[in-house]
Amino acid sequence: MYLRDYLRENQLTQVRFAEKFSPPVTQSVVSDWIRGKSRITLAHALQIQKITGGQVTPEDCAALYLG
Repeated sequence: MYLRDYLRENQLTQVRFAEKFSPPVTQSVVSDWIRGKSRITLAHALQIQKITGGQVTPEDCAALYLG
C-alpha cells in the first residue's frame, strides 16, 4: 500500500504521522516522500512498516521510485 493511501484510509494528517517517528520527522519530510521529491531511507521505511502495522512495507516505499 502506498503511504498516501494509508494516510487517507486512516484519516491521518502528515503532521500526526510525522510525530510517530523516533526521532520525529517534519511534515515537509512526509510530504516530500509522498510526492517522490526525496527518497525514504531504509531506517525510515522500517519505521513506516512498524507504525503502519505492516500495511506499508519497505518494498512499498521503494516502489515509489521505480519506473
